Amino acid sequence: MNPPPSPAPLVSVVIPAYKARWLLQALESVRRQTHRPLEIVVCDDSAAGYVQTAVEAFAARVDFPVRYSRNPTRLWEVRSTARAISLAEGEYIKFLHDDDVLHEDCIATLLESFERVPGLALATTRRRLIDEAGMPLPDELPTAFPANHDVCIDGRDLIDFFGDHTLNFLGEPSVALCRRAPLLAMGEQLATLDGTHIAWLADVAMYVKLLHQGPVAISARPLVDFRISRHQFSQRGRDRPGVAENWHEAFRQALRNLGWYRGGDTRQVTIAPLDGHRPAEKVDLVSALEQALLITQARWPLHDWQARRQLNPAQRQALDTALQQLPRNSVEIVIRADGQPASALRRTLGSLPLQARTAEVVCRCILGAGHAPDGLDPAYRRLAAGTTLDEALRTSPADWVLFVEAGAEFHVAGLRRLLAALAHDDAPARALYCDEWHVDAQHNLAPSLRPGINLDLLLENPTQLAGHWLFRRHAALAIGGLDADAGAAAELDLILRLVQHGGLEGITHIPEPLLSCAPPRADDAARQQVITAHLHARGYPDAVVTPRGNGLYGVDHGHRAQPPVTMILVVSRDTVLASLERCVVSLLEKTAYPHYELLLIDNGAGPDASQWMQQVEPLAGGRIRAFAFDPPLPHAAACNVAAGQASSPFLLFLRADVAALQPHWLDALLNHALRPEVGVVGGKTIAADGSITHAGLVPGLLGSGGRAFAGMPMDAPGYMHRLQVAQDYTAVSDSCLLIGAELFAGLDGFDHATFADHGADVDLCLRARQRGYLTVWTPDALLLHSVQAAPLPEPAESALLERWLPALAHDPAYNPSLRLDVPGGFRLGESDFSWQPLPWRPLPRLLAQPADPWGSGHYRVIQPLEALKQAGLAEGVLYATVLDPVEQARIDPDVVILQRRISDADLASIQRMRRFSRAFTVYEIDDYLPNLPLKNIHREHMPKDVLRSMRRALGMVDRCVVSTPQLAEALHGLHTDIRVVRNLLPPAWWTALPHPPRPAPGKPRVGWAGGVGHTGDLELVADAVIELAADVDWVFFGMCPERLLPYVAEFHSGVDIRLYPRALAGLQLDLAIAPLEENRFNTCKSNLRLLEYGACGVPVVCSDVGPYRDPSLPVTGVRNRHREWVAAIRDHLSDPAASAQAGARLREAVHRDWMLEGANLQEWRNAWLP
Repeated sequence: MNPPPSPAPLVSVVIPAYKARWLLQALESVRRQTHRPLEIVVCDDSAAGYVQTAVEAFAARVDFPVRYSRNPTRLWEVRSTARAISLAEGEYIKFLHDDDVLHEDCIATLLESFERVPGLALATTRRRLIDEAGMPLPDELPTAFPANHDVCIDGRDLIDFFGDHTLNFLGEPSVALCRRAPLLAMGEQLATLDGTHIAWLADVAMYVKLLHQGPVAISARPLVDFRISRHQFSQRGRDRPGVAENWHEAFRQALRNLGWYRGGDTRQVTIAPLDGHRPAEKVDLVSALEQALLITQARWPLHDWQARRQLNPAQRQALDTALQQLPRNSVEIVIRADGQPASALRRTLGSLPLQARTAEVVCRCILGAGHAPDGLDPAYRRLAAGTTLDEALRTSPADWVLFVEAGAEFHVAGLRRLLAALAHDDAPARALYCDEWHVDAQHNLAPSLRPGINLDLLLENPTQLAGHWLFRRHAALAIGGLDADAGAAAELDLILRLVQHGGLEGITHIPEPLLSCAPPRADDAARQQVITAHLHARGYPDAVVTPRGNGLYGVDHGHRAQPPVTMILVVSRDTVLASLERCVVSLLEKTAYPHYELLLIDNGAGPDASQWMQQVEPLAGGRIRAFAFDPPLPHAAACNVAAGQASSPFLLFLRADVAALQPHWLDALLNHALRPEVGVVGGKTIAADGSITHAGLVPGLLGSGGRAFAGMPMDAPGYMHRLQVAQDYTAVSDSCLLIGAELFAGLDGFDHATFADHGADVDLCLRARQRGYLTVWTPDALLLHSVQAAPLPEPAESALLERWLPALAHDPAYNPSLRLDVPGGFRLGESDFSWQPLPWRPLPRLLAQPADPWGSGHYRVIQPLEALKQAGLAEGVLYATVLDPVEQARIDPDVVILQRRISDADLASIQRMRRFSRAFTVYEIDDYLPNLPLKNIHREHMPKDVLRSMRRALGMVDRCVVSTPQLAEALHGLHTDIRVVRNLLPPAWWTALPHPPRPAPGKPRVGWAGGVGHTGDLELVADAVIELAADVDWVFFGMCPERLLPYVAEFHSGVDIRLYPRALAGLQLDLAIAPLEENRFNTCKSNLRLLEYGACGVPVVCSDVGPYRDPSLPVTGVRNRHREWVAAIRDHLSDPAASAQAGARLREAVHRDWMLEGANLQEWRNAWLP
C-alpha cells in the first residue's frame, strides 16, 4: 500500500533571487518560522551559480520542501516573482526578497490576520530598516506607522489614497502575505494596471489590485527587516520627490482610467483596530504618518541607546559567577496589580525571565491576586486585593523590596547591574534607587537619569526622584515600615523618614535604567502633606510647602531669624560704570530683606567708578561702605580682605555687574542658608535677552565653564524640571554666592594663591562639601548677569583638575549617562561610554582611541578590543578623539590605547591627558610614517616633521605596539619598550565565508583589492594588466587607476569594512595579485593583504619584498619586473587544479596561525596591559 501523499503546504514563500550576498540570511529566517507547514520556491534570475549552490545546501538541512528553478532568461523582479507563484502549491503566498529577513513569528502573525478578518485581501507588517551590516536604521516617512496597534484599513479607501498620494507605507513585498488564487489570476501582470506596466511602484500596483477585493490588515510590530543597500533600488529612492515621477503619474492615471479612484478627501481612510474592541474611524493618513515619524525620530536615539546595553556571554558568565560566590541579597519585586488590566501584569512578568542563577535572588509578588494570569509560577507570592504595601513589606522573605505598578517593564541590563551592586555592597545601604525611562500613552520615551541623593531636589521634585526605590527590609521596618496614611506618597514618606533617622548616609544611586514605566502621577495633596510633616519633624514648625504644578513644590522653611547680611562687590578696572550703577541701584531699590549692608571694594577701578563709589556712600543711608585697595589685589584675595571688614554672620559675594530683578531674591537665598546643613547658596542669573547664565555649576562641563543649562530660556523647565526647583549642586558661581561668615573663615576663605581670579568659587564649595555642608541653588533668587559660558582660563582649570578631578568626574549632581562636551550639559551621552556592566571591575578596563574607523583602526584597535571583551579577558570602550581629563576620569581606564596620534592638537591632548591620568598608555602604530611613498595620498596629511612628532608622541607614552619586527627596528631609539603584535584576522569575519563554486567556464578571474593609498603599487603591474587583458577577466575592488579601467572586466567600489570579507570572497577570484613597491615604508608593512586573500582560499602572486617573504604562507613571490609578473600569472592559470590547491593551503595556514583568538589574542592582551 502506498503511503498517503504529503499535504500541500499552507504557505509558500516565494523568493525572486538575484543577489547571493544576503540570501542565506533570508533563507535562514524562513527556517526559523514558527509556522508549519510551508515551502520555499526560489526562481533564480542570476547568471552565476551562487544562488543555486546556496539554495541546494540549505534545502539539504531543513524539514520542509525547497524548490529551486533557474529562469530560462533574465525575467527581472516582477516576472520572476510571477513565475515563482506559478510553481508554488500553498494556499497562501509569502513574498521574500533575497536581502530581507523575516522575524520568527512573521508568517504565523500575518496568517492569523486572515483568520480574524473575513474577506481580508492582504496582510502586511511594519518593517524595520537595516543597513548592509544588519544594523537598525531610523524610520523614514514610508516606514512610520499611523497607529499604536494592529489595524485593518478599508481597501477602497486606500486605493483612493494611493490615487493622490503614492506613498508606500504598506511596505515592500517582503512584508506581504496574501492568498495565491488572486495572484495566479494576475499571471505575469502583477504590476500592470490598465495595460500599463508600472515601474518603481510595482508593489503598490499589485497591492491596489488586491485592495480592490477587500481590506488590508497591518501588524504594528515590525516582523520584517528590510535592508537598505547600494545593491538595490531602495524605498528611499522610490519615495523621494521627483524620482520616477512619470511612473507615479502613470500609476495615478491608471487608477482613474479603471474607475477605481473615487475622489473626495483621499487623505481620510477608514481604520479599525484589528482586535475589534473599538469602532472604525476616519483618519487623516498623511497627518498620522507625519506625526508618527516625528515620534519615532524622537524615540530612535533612545531606543538605540538602550539596545546597546546588552551583556555579552562572557559578561553574563562573570556576573553569574559573582552572584554565586558573593553573599546573597535577595530582592522581592512587589507588583501592584490592583486596578490594572491583565495585559499590564503580563508585560511586567514577561520582562523578568532571567537566567536561573539570577532568578534565584529575585522573587516576584503580585499584590491583587485576582489579576494573576493562568499558569503563573507557584513560586510567586500572591497577595489578595486590598493588602497594604506595609503588609507586603512585613511578610516579604527577601532582604530588599521594590514596589512597581503592573505595566512597568524591567530592563535586563539594569536588573543585573542592580544585583551586582547588591552583591558587592561593602558598606550596607539602607535604600537604593536607579534611573528609569518614562513612556507616555503615545509611547513617547523620556529618560529619567537621576542625580545622586539630592535632598532639596527630592523635596521639591519628588515625582521624578521618589519612585521605584529598593528598601532594605529590616532598615524600613526599624523606622515603622510604610505608613498607610501617606496614601500614594507612602514611598516618599518612607524615604524622608530614612533621611530623618540616618541622614543621607546609606542611600545609594545606581546610574543605570532599571525599568520603563508610565510617567509618575502627581498627587499634590498626599505629597504636600508628607513633605510638610518631614520638615516639621526636622525642626521647621512654620515650614510651608506650595504646589507648583507638574508634581513640583516650593519649600519655605519658615525661618523666624533675620540675620544681617553683608554684600561684597569688588570693582576692578574692567568694571563699566553704567553696570556698577545699575547693580547698586537695583540692590538698594529691589531688596525687600531689611538687614543688609553693601561693601563696595575699589580694587583698581577706573577714575569714574572710584569717584562714583565715594559719592554714593553717604547717600545710601548707612547701607554702603566703600573701601579702596592700593595696590589692587587678585579678585579672590580682594574678596577675602573685604570679608574681614564685614561684621555680619552671612557674606554675599556678588559680581559688580549683576542686578536685582525682584524684591525677595535675598529672602530666597536665606531660606536655605539658615539651614544648619547648608554651607553655600547660589541664585539664578539671566542675560538681558532672557537666556540663563547661571543655574548652578557642574564643573565637569569644562567647555562651558561648568555652567549648567547655559543659554536656555529663563522660563524653560530644564531636564527633569530642574530649572524650576531648588537642588543641591557641587558648586555655585561667585556672581551670587551666599555663605556663613564663620564657615568662610573656617575654610580660610577663597584660595587666592591657587585661584587668583577664576575657579575659587568652585574650590570653596568643594571644600565646604568636604566638611559635610550642602551647596544649594535656588531659582527663586533671580538676578540679571550677562556673562558668556566659556571655559575657565587654563591655569584655573588645571588647578581645579589637580585638586578635584575625582569630584568633577563623579559629580553627584550630574548623571554619568549625560554628556560633558555640550554647552550647558544635560544631553544624553553615548550608551557605550557610560555603561559599566561589571562595575566591581573584575577585569582590566581599556579605553581605546583608534585613528580611524576603517582598516587600520579595525585591525589594530577595534577588533582586538572587541575580541578581548567577547573572550572575557578585558572590558573597554572606544572613542574617536582624545578625551578631556574629566571625561577620561569618568571611565577611569587602567589602560589607554592611542593609535597614530601625530597632529599638534593630538600631541597637546596627550600631554594634558598624561598630566591628570594614572592609566598605562600604549601608542599603537602600523606604518612607518616618516617614509610615506611620494605617491601615497595620505602624505599631505602628515606633519612637516613627522619624525619629530613621532618622537614627541612616543616620549609621552609607556609603551609602543607595532605590527612587524621591521617596523620595530625602524623605530628603534624612539622608545625603550616596543612590542610587536602581528596583524590578525577576526574569526567572526573571516572563518565562515561562503564558498560557492567557481563561475561557469570562461576567462580566469584575476583580481586585486586595495585603496587610494596603493597607486604606486599598482603601477608596478599596470603593463601586466594590459598585456593579459585578452586572456583573463581582471577584477578590481576598491580602487582602479583611470588608465587601467578599459582593461578591467569588473570594478567594485569599496564597501563598509564589516562587509569587506564577504565582498572579497564574493569576487570568486581564481587568482589574486599583491604588488608592493620596494621602499622602507613598505618594508615595515604587514602581510595583511595576503591573509585576507588566503582566508578566501584564493592563491596569490605577490611582490617578493619584506612583508610578503613569510615561509609560513604558501604564495608565489616575484621580483617587481614585468616579465616575471606575467610569467607567474600565466603559470598559475596553466594549471587551475594546482593553483586551487595552493589557495586551499594558504587558507589552511591563515585559519591555523593568523586568527585573532586563543594564544594570538592573549598576545594582544599582554602587549596592551602593564
